[in-house]
Amino acid sequence: MRILTYKRTHTGDPDNRGIFGINDCMGSIRNRKFDAVVGISSMHPWGDSKHISGKITWVGVGPFRFRLPDVRGDLITFERFVLLDGDDPNFSEISPNLARRFYIGNARSIISSYSKLEKDELNALITYIFATHNVSTRDISVSFDKLATRRFKCSNAYCVPSKC
Repeated sequence: MRILTYKRTHTGDPDNRGIFGINDCMGSIRNRKFDAVVGISSMHPWGDSKHISGKITWVGVGPFRFRLPDVRGDLITFERFVLLDGDDPNFSEISPNLARRFYIGNARSIISSYSKLEKDELNALITYIFATHNVSTRDISVSFDKLATRRFKCSNAYCVPSKC
């Protein structure tokens, strides 16, 4: 499973409906091929977003893409989505090795170069977030949608039986 992890500097994209790209942020990065996204905050977010500093800010699994004119990248919704925006948890506590890579190594986004330890931390992080927070689940599959099966598999990979 391809997981995009990227560092955010502000809230508002994705919005509380779970639309990634609604404010046209992270344009070309949104067009990469991935099955899940973990948004983390920088240590120095912009102005009124200071409350998200160092936090996991959102998680989405099972992307559904659509295109609008005059937007730099696809708009994306997710089969399973949690928006945290500073509520908790601290990224360094949940994923210390990956956090070092972002905060000390200054990575901006990662999609394929994870070490085994980093990938294990990331999988555990997604499972933890879905197990401990209300997960917004959408039925966005349509009969002609070629990605429906892949989204279903990705969504179920982090399924906690009592919350699926």
